[in-house]
Amino acid sequence: MSGKHVVVLGAGFAGLHAVRVLSREPGVQVTLVDRNNYHLFQPLLYQVATAGLEAPQIAFPVRAFLRKHKNARFLLGTAEGVDPKARVLWVEGRPVPYDYLIVGTGTRTNDFGLPGVARYGYGLKDLDDAMKIRDRILSACEEAVRTSDPERRKALLTFVVVGGGPTGVELAGALGEVRRHVIARDYPDLDLSEIRVILIENSTRLLDAFAPSSAQYAQRFLEKLGVELRFGERVTEVTPDAVRLQSGSTIPSFTVVWSAGVTGQALPGLPITRGNRVATTPELYVPEHPSVYVAGDMNFLEHKDGRPHPQVAPTAMQQGALAAQNILRELRGQEKQVFRYKDKGSMATLGRSHAIAEIGHLKMRGFPAWGAWLAVHLYYLIGFRNRMMVLSNWAYSYFTYDFAVRIMHNRHSFPVLNEPAQEPVKS
Repeated sequence: MSGKHVVVLGAGFAGLHAVRVLSREPGVQVTLVDRNNYHLFQPLLYQVATAGLEAPQIAFPVRAFLRKHKNARFLLGTAEGVDPKARVLWVEGRPVPYDYLIVGTGTRTNDFGLPGVARYGYGLKDLDDAMKIRDRILSACEEAVRTSDPERRKALLTFVVVGGGPTGVELAGALGEVRRHVIARDYPDLDLSEIRVILIENSTRLLDAFAPSSAQYAQRFLEKLGVELRFGERVTEVTPDAVRLQSGSTIPSFTVVWSAGVTGQALPGLPITRGNRVATTPELYVPEHPSVYVAGDMNFLEHKDGRPHPQVAPTAMQQGALAAQNILRELRGQEKQVFRYKDKGSMATLGRSHAIAEIGHLKMRGFPAWGAWLAVHLYYLIGFRNRMMVLSNWAYSYFTYDFAVRIMHNRHSFPVLNEPAQEPVKS
């Protein structure tokens, strides 16, 4: 086992859990590769986007994480491809040889090829996305105060979220709270009735992964919060100043957040299947290349119902750990283990003191679910300082009905209505 080199691509949940397991074997050298120098706690990105948390509070430096793992090193860079036969990962033109490779690159926003989504819509997959959304919201409110054009003000103050999954629901709920408790007080010149939060879902209900009763509870809460829900609607185009629907209607809006789906971060050199994901054996390695393992959102391993495992943090954590364990088992001459997903339940927060949680047959709603959601997210957040800062921000918001982080880093400009934009809105 001495001298074996394992490269872990991606500092997400899968990658960090793989490093933790591999670091227990002092004879194995580990290199963790990522294009960012931090681990991002993606479940709380929407709170950065809605001014509830600062970006550094949900990110943790990779090198600080590796201090306790003496046989692990970090390489900053973007992976460009892999040569499985030569066992080389290419990182910004640099060859990184390996004996084993664990790929945990995660996903990116899937725009389904719809016109304007990539150019004018906003995904929510990294810190840059979250910061742009927050600046966009604040810029829109500031511009709405300045304009005397009612149609322009209507588009400025209409915030559209596409996709009724957990990310879309949590973001819509947070925007509803911002509308009620922040914009109403910070912008007294704006009429609260003009500020709209619209959630568009193609199916007939929210949160398909949850029980119908939980989805109905979420729907009722969002409606009470003032969020407009549009079911059975399909977006056909996003323009600089509107969202066009298949039904023929148009929603004037300068801010459209796209949470309707994700696709894998394909790595050139690996075979891909549906959703740009990589099919593996139950032991999590690529059949054509046994030295390459895939864990987390990129892994396409069918579950017992014929569908792949859910693209959630618990899946990534469990697969990252098992991939590392199977590599160590092979080096010891032991039989590898197959992946068996342990479902730890599903949670989604809706707003102040309200959430839904399903753990096995137990279903919680309202304040108990909200408390459980807070505890779970604090537990999995890396770094004591981050936990304390997030907890203090949550406490401040809870007792003051205020969102503390309302600093605009970059002011956004908005095109003139009914005139083509000369530059992408996101720039």
